[in-house]
Amino acid sequence: MKLLKIVSAVMVATTLGAAVVVATPGVTADAKAKKSLKAFPKSLRLTWYHYEKNDNGKFTYSKLTFTAKRLTMKWAGWGTTKASTDKYVLHQYNPAKKLPKGKDSWIFAYKAGKSTKMGGWNTTKRAMTAKDALSSYKVVTAKVNGKKVKVLHAKNLSSLPVDIPYYYTSKQLTKQTNPKGYNYGNAYGAQK
Repeated sequence: MKLLKIVSAVMVATTLGAAVVVATPGVTADAKAKKSLKAFPKSLRLTWYHYEKNDNGKFTYSKLTFTAKRLTMKWAGWGTTKASTDKYVLHQYNPAKKLPKGKDSWIFAYKAGKSTKMGGWNTTKRAMTAKDALSSYKVVTAKVNGKKVKVLHAKNLSSLPVDIPYYYTSKQLTKQTNPKGYNYGNAYGAQK
């Protein structure tokens, strides 16, 4: 009887030990979660222009301006009748520290391959990951009239695959690549 109790105790201890070992990697992975970016990548730090028709049928320019820690968005295209401007401040999220209470203008950003994913500051750590990002920006090169130019692909991740406006470094390039002010579709962006 004593032998049965000892064997049972050893089995319980072994089983619990295995359960602790199985649970440990998840806890360690959470503790090593990635910090968000302190500053926007240098490739984004420009003023970018977009050209299209707004809801009134008027041709308009929209503008994104990135600095090291700020993003200013002036949108005047599809879904609007007059321009609106939003200003955001990049803050680094560190999962090892207490989550500070953010403001409406706070955003976080992660590098995801060649793209930079961004999202609004949240009240829970669980929602501060690259998976919860609302938009993605990627700088690529395209040929316009035989010359290579930088193009910013802006993706609204919640509306994919439709909402992917292109931005260029000058108003002239923007209008040249989208002279009819198409909103989004096959005839949009730099032509090869």
